[in-house]
Amino acid sequence: MASTKPEAQITWSGASSVTVDSAAQVVSDEFPFNVEDWDGEVEVSVDNLGTPSSGDVCNVSLLYTTGDILEDSGNDYTTPDHAEWIMQIDTYSEDPARKTAFIRTAPTAFKLAVDCPNAATRNMVVRARLVTHRPQ
Repeated sequence: MASTKPEAQITWSGASSVTVDSAAQVVSDEFPFNVEDWDGEVEVSVDNLGTPSSGDVCNVSLLYTTGDILEDSGNDYTTPDHAEWIMQIDTYSEDPARKTAFIRTAPTAFKLAVDCPNAATRNMVVRARLVTHRPQ
């Protein structure tokens, strides 16, 4: 069976990157899966805008949804405190730094959540991209 590997940018308020400038969690726009997608991988790039120091990390988590569990309208996502942690990227060891992680494609959609504990001192620019495997 032939297949394709669609690639798509994950966005934050429609932009292809987000500048994290505080320790607060930043959440991407919704990214719906195609019903035929399997084997998803997300690649995250973090660029420290200052001179990196020990502890300059970016934590990446996923907020999945399987639809409208509350039956009130729209997708209901995993709450931020219960998000699925997928990686930590350390910009002290290399800057910019990139990492790839496998993600589940069974849910209907996801949002990417990032937090950078030292971002209030040294802002970080985060970009992410998703590649899935799909039959033709």
